Amino acid sequence: MTTQMKAALIFKAGELYELGCNSSQAVCGALAGHYGLDQETAFRMASSFGDGTSRLRGTCGAADALVIMAGFEKDTSIPGDTGTREENYRMVRELVAEFKRRHGSVFCATLCGPAGKDRKRCRKLVESAVEIYADYLGWQ
Repeated sequence: MTTQMKAALIFKAGELYELGCNSSQAVCGALAGHYGLDQETAFRMASSFGDGTSRLRGTCGAADALVIMAGFEKDTSIPGDTGTREENYRMVRELVAEFKRRHGSVFCATLCGPAGKDRKRCRKLVESAVEIYADYLGWQ
């Protein structure tokens, strides 16, 4: 992946957010094509994770999207495949740790305030999540 392609994915995530996707949908929607996943399916699977998981103000939807997409990168769909499961869990821990390192938290209430969301801040978190994912996979 080229630098331009990576930048386009980051921009696409931000634009999807601006078009009305929640943070999780925007990240998953931007990354879906890499896995041959259609955008509608990506939006559906991520739909409940926005706004700190359905406005519970818990884990940021952009961080949740990193977890969702890790399942496509490290496929754990074969029952009993503990090796791949451990790879997946390691990937998730590293992605979430990097998100927390860059932003100080993974919790929506901390990142965007307890009263509501700051759309400008959320867009930056969405774009950052795609950048973190791309960097983890070595997409330059």
